[in-house]
Amino acid sequence: MRRIPPIVIAVAFVMLLGLMPARWVAPWSSDLSAVLWVPLSPLAHAGTSLRQWLRPDRGGPQEADASVVEERDRYRGLWHAEQIKVQELEKRLRAYEVAARTSRDGNAKYAAASVLTRSASGGGFALKLNCGSRQGIAAGDVVLFGGDAIAGRIAPDVGNVTSTVMSVVDRACGRVDAYITPAAQEGAKRPESIAVQIVPDGRGQLRGDVDLGSAVAAGDMVRVRDTAWPPGAQGMRIGVVREVRRKDSQPLRGEAIIDPAVDGSRVGDVVVRVSGGGPP
Repeated sequence: MRRIPPIVIAVAFVMLLGLMPARWVAPWSSDLSAVLWVPLSPLAHAGTSLRQWLRPDRGGPQEADASVVEERDRYRGLWHAEQIKVQELEKRLRAYEVAARTSRDGNAKYAAASVLTRSASGGGFALKLNCGSRQGIAAGDVVLFGGDAIAGRIAPDVGNVTSTVMSVVDRACGRVDAYITPAAQEGAKRPESIAVQIVPDGRGQLRGDVDLGSAVAAGDMVRVRDTAWPPGAQGMRIGVVREVRRKDSQPLRGEAIIDPAVDGSRVGDVVVRVSGGGPP
């Protein structure tokens, strides 16, 4: 009779164990594996010692390593700070370019300013700027944001290095002659122009009477056309129509509710058009 090789018996035994339910094998398999591992322990210990000798652990970071990490983090922070400065300068440059492109006076001068403080005033907002008469700024100068959006005008109390912006929704700003351009015609060569007189309502918006049969609708742009304002303000954005309502006192007339073009709570940097205009 031919003898069955031991390896075949071992393989068959292992396969049989693999097919048995786990609850049958679990009680004694851990003890068996511990017994079988005993002869292999010296070899495993020798292998671990050899690995540690070939690749010793460096342990925690050395003093020199900590210094390098600290320097890296410091310069990384400085790099990010410079990137923020670059972005701010690029934003100011774009504002200058838009303001100069939309201005009809090629000799106009501009002064960049940052907002120091902001406060409520006359139903609108007041912004204190870090520039004043030393930079040529005078009462009545137009303050622009985003290139061609009017944030307000410089108030009469101009200091040497500071000044205050009176917002267009401040009641003290008074009535403004303007015109409304339908949003669909903003890019047209000869857009429709609807004259309107707007006044602050003391609640952060502007209002103006319009004909209910006109094309005025929500989203239309409102621009300045007022001879009492400096030349550089003509055609600049002062607001956008939120809605048109029927007037209770005049059922055939409508009233345009206008949001200011600039949200004073989000303004950080502005451009003052130094025009030498009269007081607001």
